[in-house]
Amino acid sequence: MNGFILCVIATAIYFATLVPAASSQGDSPSLYLKIDTLDLKKVKQQNATFYEQKKSSSQQNALAEDLVIQFKKQISKDNKRDLENFGFKILQYLPENSFIVRGLYARALEFKKSRSDVYETSPYLSDWKLSEEFKKLSIMDYSQEEYIHVRILPRAKIEDIAQQLKSFKFHVLAYKNRDILIRSSKVKALDVASLQGIEFIQVSPQISTFVMDTSTENKKEEDLGETHTGFESGTRLMNFDMAWSRGFTGKEQIVAMADTGLDTGFISTLNKDLNAVLGGEAVGLFGDSWADTQGHGTHVAGSVIGQGVLSNGFIRGGAYDATFYAQGMWSPLLNNISVPFDLKGMFQNASNKGAHIHTNSWGSMVNLGSYDNYAASVDEFMFNNPDTLVLFSAGNNGQDLDKNGVVDLGSVSSPGTAKNVLTVGASENYMIEGGRLKKCGEMKDGANKWAAPPVSQDMLSDNPDGLACFSSRGPTLDGRIKPEIVAPGTNIVSLRSKHEKATRLWGIYNEHYSWSGGTSMATPLTAGAAAVTREYLIQCGNTKPSAALIKATLLHAATELFPGQFGIGQGQEIPTLRPNNVEGYGRVDMEFVTRLKETTQIIDEKEGVANAEVKTYPMDTLAQTWNVETSHGLRATLVYTDAPAAASSGKALVNNLDLEIVTPDGKKYTLKDSVNNSEMIEIKDGVAGVYLVSVQGANVPQGKNGKQPFALLVSILK
Repeated sequence: MNGFILCVIATAIYFATLVPAASSQGDSPSLYLKIDTLDLKKVKQQNATFYEQKKSSSQQNALAEDLVIQFKKQISKDNKRDLENFGFKILQYLPENSFIVRGLYARALEFKKSRSDVYETSPYLSDWKLSEEFKKLSIMDYSQEEYIHVRILPRAKIEDIAQQLKSFKFHVLAYKNRDILIRSSKVKALDVASLQGIEFIQVSPQISTFVMDTSTENKKEEDLGETHTGFESGTRLMNFDMAWSRGFTGKEQIVAMADTGLDTGFISTLNKDLNAVLGGEAVGLFGDSWADTQGHGTHVAGSVIGQGVLSNGFIRGGAYDATFYAQGMWSPLLNNISVPFDLKGMFQNASNKGAHIHTNSWGSMVNLGSYDNYAASVDEFMFNNPDTLVLFSAGNNGQDLDKNGVVDLGSVSSPGTAKNVLTVGASENYMIEGGRLKKCGEMKDGANKWAAPPVSQDMLSDNPDGLACFSSRGPTLDGRIKPEIVAPGTNIVSLRSKHEKATRLWGIYNEHYSWSGGTSMATPLTAGAAAVTREYLIQCGNTKPSAALIKATLLHAATELFPGQFGIGQGQEIPTLRPNNVEGYGRVDMEFVTRLKETTQIIDEKEGVANAEVKTYPMDTLAQTWNVETSHGLRATLVYTDAPAAASSGKALVNNLDLEIVTPDGKKYTLKDSVNNSEMIEIKDGVAGVYLVSVQGANVPQGKNGKQPFALLVSILK
């Protein structure tokens, strides 16, 4: 194994010779990595000595290693077949037009020499595997140990890599599937990147629940007491009342939650509002109970399945007839939540209980916007389990640090940065009496975070069309839209944990319920909406709706909040029509969700499209409902569960599908989005007749059986 000094020197040399690639044109594709955007051919030219030595050593030592092979154009099915026939194991896609493969470097050079469609090849270099924390190292990083999360490449043998790390005196704490947790200094951990089979290395981030701290400096907060306006639970603004009146209450749906725990942790003694709990498990570090010693998880659970028994039906969760499974992340060692490094295993356990919705109100407090090991792991689980929708809070990192009166962009937390999850931001509940009636500028550190009007003067819950000032905004670092949807997240009343150590959150409502707020509260309300949506889709004939279809339905039916609570002009809260990085596609609307079949064609395409393949859907049944004397609109929404990206990649999107509409009079509306795995086209003034809606496989390098499944909804808007 190379010593860390040699590794540091090699890293410094490589960083000094990076050659950025401005764009991908013609036969010169860019290689998009977190470290930089590169022209691989120029990198090899600038580091000719290193690559010549590598060529010589590879000819003498027939040892398989991790390589990058980049094609000039999009990767075809024939390209993949040729790679495998040449002896390479395809491991992971890198944008653009590249695969990380396992094989002999000498053979890779032969492969390139024998073909005109290969742009360049290279070893998968150590520096490409390192997260942001390794870019600048200080003297403290030589000795101070941290938890390091190592993600290995597909098809690598984790037992062999773990044993190798142990043989080099690394403290290996745990390993499973594709994840290894070690204890090491950052400088020593650089050596891990030199091993074969490693995809990405990062410092395990600080994880937090997303309850917003509304306390005021040097002032004791009092309990808040009861109100009876009807908006307390947050469900009214989401139009749950209409869904419930139509009989959709989450029946026969199972929702799972990973959080601080649930009430007492024993089914026999749970709060009476929690009568439909299957059970639970402890998943936190050294945790031995799924009891909620903090109170956050119980409040979250109540917003999903609280039955309202203790409030005479007044305070209920969105899917109050659903069933629930609790995963307690509380660590008595850390006195905080701890995330299992094997996230896929946690989700799989819940899936094995029958849960198709999984809600998570927590995330990373560092490297905001980054697609990291956690995000990649969640995307991998969802790609392999396409019927399970995972939800994550966007985070409470919204701030106006440039003091222009508008909350800054780019503050979403991982794993909410994952592509396939439904990431939820917080809009305002409507509580002008009761709860925390504060201006944002009056909250803790508000003079720094929200110093300028109009946001400084914004009350926490006085305008339902407004966004919570603390709610994290997108985009992600690679430009994707997050959050994708919002729900009320200020002054929300839900269940209290009966555990003696449980906190009061924002304040006591009564002995059974408490007030709270944050994207932590918006997310379980949306999870309840997802459960009800799944129930509705099943009744519509989709016997096993995909996660993509549930997500697409919620986005498609959402209420747009543009321009936000401050109107158009200076201090405008939402800059553009949806989708955008403030509201996503809008606020959850369960009234529209539960009448979609009246005006909507719902397509859950399980096979999907291959590269360059097009599937076109004539909207014949919709055409019959047109009134030729009335102006109508049309809305089409496309969502797909994409293949997981390499955590080292600078672009998270792998498979790229495009949406197109051709109107009866021949007009084309085309959306070519090569960043997001969701798209929407809205035509405000349509004409009568049959519309043709198409989905095209613009680039599908890593599909299932060569294809990318998708969900599509098309609605007439009257």
